[in-house]
Amino acid sequence: MSKFARMMLSALALLACTAHAQNAPSYRAVKFDAQFRPHILNDVGQVAGMGQDGRPAIWNPDGSILQLPGAASEVTITGFNNQGTVVGNALIPGYSLPQPVVWRNGGSVERLPFTGLGGYTEGINNRGDIIGYMAGASDTGTGHVGFIQWGDGSTPQLFDDYKPQMINDHGLVLGQRSDAWGLRSWQDGVFGDTLIGDGLYISGLNNEGHMSGSHAATEAYWIIERDGQFDARQLWSGSTADINDADSIVGFTEWSNHAMLWFDGRAYVLDHLWHDAEYSGWSLLNAWDINASGAILANGFGNGDAAFLLSPVPEPGGAIMLLAGLMLLALHRLAQRKLFARAMSCSLLALLTSSAYAQEAPAYRATRFDGSFMPKFLNDAGQVAGISQDGKVVIWSPDGSVVRLPGVVNDLSITGFNSQGTVIGNGLIPGFSKPQALMWRNGGAMELVQIAGAGGVAAGINNRGDIVGYNFDPRTGNEPVGFIQWADGSAPQLFGDYRPTIINDLGMVLGNRTDEFGTRSWRDGVFGDDRTPYDFYARALNSEGRRVGYQENAYAYSLLVRGAERDYRQLWSRYAFDINDAGSVVGETAYERAMLLYQDRPYVLDHLWNEEQYAGWSLERAWDINASGQILVRGGNEWDQFGTFLLTPVPEPAQGALLLAGLALLGSLRLRSGRRST
Repeated sequence: MSKFARMMLSALALLACTAHAQNAPSYRAVKFDAQFRPHILNDVGQVAGMGQDGRPAIWNPDGSILQLPGAASEVTITGFNNQGTVVGNALIPGYSLPQPVVWRNGGSVERLPFTGLGGYTEGINNRGDIIGYMAGASDTGTGHVGFIQWGDGSTPQLFDDYKPQMINDHGLVLGQRSDAWGLRSWQDGVFGDTLIGDGLYISGLNNEGHMSGSHAATEAYWIIERDGQFDARQLWSGSTADINDADSIVGFTEWSNHAMLWFDGRAYVLDHLWHDAEYSGWSLLNAWDINASGAILANGFGNGDAAFLLSPVPEPGGAIMLLAGLMLLALHRLAQRKLFARAMSCSLLALLTSSAYAQEAPAYRATRFDGSFMPKFLNDAGQVAGISQDGKVVIWSPDGSVVRLPGVVNDLSITGFNSQGTVIGNGLIPGFSKPQALMWRNGGAMELVQIAGAGGVAAGINNRGDIVGYNFDPRTGNEPVGFIQWADGSAPQLFGDYRPTIINDLGMVLGNRTDEFGTRSWRDGVFGDDRTPYDFYARALNSEGRRVGYQENAYAYSLLVRGAERDYRQLWSRYAFDINDAGSVVGETAYERAMLLYQDRPYVLDHLWNEEQYAGWSLERAWDINASGQILVRGGNEWDQFGTFLLTPVPEPAQGALLLAGLALLGSLRLRSGRRST
């Protein structure tokens, strides 16, 4: 084997060994249907929940569901351990109030044997210890009796003024006394000295004694005890729900309704970490349970609402690379003068090379813009036009440089930017009392769009430089006069009863006529027979003639009219803002999620950018996409900070390196084989 080939094999081995060098797991998702509502997850991957008939049930990882027997109604489930024991509260025959009940390992319902008119369980640990309290116990001053029913069958622990709420596998209990706000610990017959209060709500307790909690439902915390004092670390803006023994914590954000994961000292938006193509258009709202292996229960929305079980798995590409690296290392010593080994190497590398881009949608790297300017439009060269803090037009280039365009303008709005660097917009300028239609050609001086009028609006521009808009002509009673100013210098096209607002690169225009509702096209002097209803708003038009926008009932759509045929597609709830010539669409869906339609499939954009630097950020709105698939988006993070980003599609880093290495090695092997044959 050549020295070069051996070097490439070493590089592939390094890639294989680093295939899983990531800070958080990826997740595959199982979606629960309406037949089962999940409540609690145990460490062996079973889920306790409620069937459609209101009966408790256990879902198993093979998809089977075990209905738990017994006469019980109005059931709530409060605990589930690794032995398959479910605890909860229910109305059962002979009792008029809810009772503390248990289903042991799939058996029938049992009432816990404590005195009182009614009672509640609060949880169970993996030893089988059950905690809760009874109400209506006349022999106590408070009327409540707290209890721990030990899993080993020993005499239960009773409390006359303490309600246990959580218990870990070591018997550490957190609970509440009637004479104090907050929680106090109890273990082995001894109450802890420190009260956990100050507005903290504790949601989870692990076997290390660490806790997850929230303050006033607006700040999520990880809490540990040091020398009798509780140290609370802020995680994100929102609430926590559960913690496992690895100190991974799940919960949700306060305002944006994103499911969150605290993993290895960092906050992640969970939508960054699950990439099932089947659920590409779904987003997670909250996560409420996590087990020892990191599996998570979460609620999501997409085509309706549903609950999911997320299970951590290695990245598929990483797993392939890991296997490939091990195989290549094994073949390393056999490759010299071994035709079989060479064939295996070539076949394997060809497979890896061809699968390097086997992904449903591109991954994106993000460039965050600082607060010095507000990006508005993106052109096909990757430049971004925006407005600086002092109200000037600026153009940002991919090398990071920024050019400020000249001119004195007030109340400036930018309405278009093409690949030649021409910016159009509207604003008040000296010498005019009304806003004017303006343009800056390729970084040059500010110019008026040369259509006479008392005031004007430049609405759109294409890559040829044709500009559409309308002016108000005092000679016609200030009625709007639509115009197309052609880039080739030919006489402008004027309209007395039509307002053009969008133009594509082939000169097809969308606009509104004054005598009808809805949007109609115009091209080469002819109005199209393609008027949309009044409640359809058009926002963009590609070279194919496909338009996108949204209906008044808040559904994004795309529409292509070919003769008498109308190809109408409903994309997602809310808005579509732009489309490129490949048919990719960007917009925003409910709960402020930035969306991408790619190859006719909707994607929540949070699924597609996975840079560690922005793990806690979520994308809220995508409004511009160029020919190469770059996207302008707005986002926020777990501390309610906001920013704008340019997303650029890239191959996965490991896949890109593997692609180059594979091609190079294939070339080397082929060349060497050819030399020997000659």
